[in-house]
Amino acid sequence: MRCSACGHKVPDNLMLCPACGAMAEETRPIRARRRELEETIPLAVEPEASPTLWERVRPFLLWALVFLCLLALGVGAGAYGGRYQGERDREQRRLELADQHYRAGLARLDAGEYELAIAEFEYALKLNPKHPTASQGIAEARARMATIPTPTVEVYTIVLDDLYRQAKQYYESEDWERAASVLTQLRVLDPGYAAEEVTEMLFTSFYRAGLKCLEEDRMEEGIFYLDQAEQLRPLDEAAALQRELAVQYMTALGYWGVDWELCIERFEQLYARAPGYKDVFNRLYEAHVQYADAWYNMGEMCPAEIEYTRALRLKNDLDIELKRAEANRICLVATPTPIAPLSGTLTMTLTSLPAGFTGRLAYPVYNAQTGLYDLYTLFGDGRLMRVVSGGDQPCWLWSSGTLGYRNLLAPGIALFSPETGSSWQLTSGGGETWPTFSPDGARMAYAAQDASGTWWVYIAPLDGSSEPRLVANGRRPAWGPTGLLAWTGCGADGNCGIFVDHPDDEQPPTRLSANISDIAVSWAPDGGSLAYMSNHTGDWEVYLVSLSGVFARLTNAPESDDGLPVWAPNGSAVAFVSNREGNWSIYLVDPNGENPRKIITLGPSLPDWTNQRLSWAY
Repeated sequence: MRCSACGHKVPDNLMLCPACGAMAEETRPIRARRRELEETIPLAVEPEASPTLWERVRPFLLWALVFLCLLALGVGAGAYGGRYQGERDREQRRLELADQHYRAGLARLDAGEYELAIAEFEYALKLNPKHPTASQGIAEARARMATIPTPTVEVYTIVLDDLYRQAKQYYESEDWERAASVLTQLRVLDPGYAAEEVTEMLFTSFYRAGLKCLEEDRMEEGIFYLDQAEQLRPLDEAAALQRELAVQYMTALGYWGVDWELCIERFEQLYARAPGYKDVFNRLYEAHVQYADAWYNMGEMCPAEIEYTRALRLKNDLDIELKRAEANRICLVATPTPIAPLSGTLTMTLTSLPAGFTGRLAYPVYNAQTGLYDLYTLFGDGRLMRVVSGGDQPCWLWSSGTLGYRNLLAPGIALFSPETGSSWQLTSGGGETWPTFSPDGARMAYAAQDASGTWWVYIAPLDGSSEPRLVANGRRPAWGPTGLLAWTGCGADGNCGIFVDHPDDEQPPTRLSANISDIAVSWAPDGGSLAYMSNHTGDWEVYLVSLSGVFARLTNAPESDDGLPVWAPNGSAVAFVSNREGNWSIYLVDPNGENPRKIITLGPSLPDWTNQRLSWAY
């Protein structure tokens, strides 16, 4: 500070001004002195000032801040809970996906696709490192791979060359059937291998094998070989005629003992065209005689006399003449009464034969006169015939013209050969149903009930060399092209649906679906998926399921019943039965569910239709 008297600067620690001796107390600034006085002497109280805007809004802002903090805490807790539930859902989906890939690995393993099986098992482990059996699947696949040598390009070429040499030997020795078989293998392995020469030899082999089989009365095989030859090159006029005559002969023979009127009609047509063909003359004569005998045994002498007379026009026979005379005598004094058709032939309408229809489609038709089902077959050449009277649940043997079925006249499973017109019984008295056959044709699977009414699936050799072997609890088995067996049943855990298993390994079966109403399984030609029917939605519809567990709905007609699906042998369509237009009919639909079309009208009634089956094969 400075002295108020002389202006000299006075240090704070001095009481007197060092220049003039004035008291320092007097030299302090007014503001400093006033501050001292304020501290020692109370001043008059000033009026309270008005609060500012900040002072007014500050409490509200504090409460708002508290509310926002609490809200943030609530949202955070909810987000944490949602994230926790989402994590649980994702974990469940991950485990389910791992199980799907494990099942796909089992299917690959059964199909012999070991590398793909390992990939599926490894991905299952990636999704679920604690999967209980995926590691075992990998070990099993690698063990099987170890027993299979990996062919090199050189080995592959050696195989092709060896097949070619074998085919050449068979061809030059005129062993046409073996030549055709080996050449077909060669062509499948490498279509480009000596393509022109192989095609030429293959056509000749099919052609010669077909004519040879026809000469030996092996009609079905002969027709097959000629059909294969025609796919390579048009047949000449002579071979085409032989094929047509064989088809006519087999058509007529298919009605033998089943529908005598149609049988006689078809043999008469063939006799008029080629009277010296095979035993057509004797067949026609014998058909008239047996038809007459059938009327005679029923006491219907008038129609019996007519048929005996027609037989005698073909060939004189004293015994037949005596029967005709007796029938004539009784007929003259008998009172005419309406006669029901002896054969009970059912009228069916073939609405259209789809372009590209191949093979043979067997199906059941209810015969109201007998109260039983009969079996008919639609052939790719347009033939439509009844092949079995009193039978249902048809199933063709693989690569064979033989038809397996449930015999309703002598309960059990029987076989029928269209080539010979004969049937023979495989089982009897045990209530066996739903026959299906292994790809090699050596074994049969079927279903039967025990004393308590429980259904079981069995496997037995066709030659009867060993006792039937129990496979599983279930019914309606279907054997696929890769050796897998499918059926509908329930597992030990009580879960039901469609099961798939390789009956010759130790792996447990895989359950593909989850409803006991999933029935009537039919394998796709490649063995990778199945068609089946189910009413889990309240009405019967047709569905598809792959071995990896992917489902698709093939039909959608809520006001009707669709079912009994069966794959075309070339995979181009699925056939099924439906009453969507009132009467029961057979329809075709593309594998994508499009283009449904009716091909055969069956009639107004199909009792217990869900226990029936269609069968379609080459």
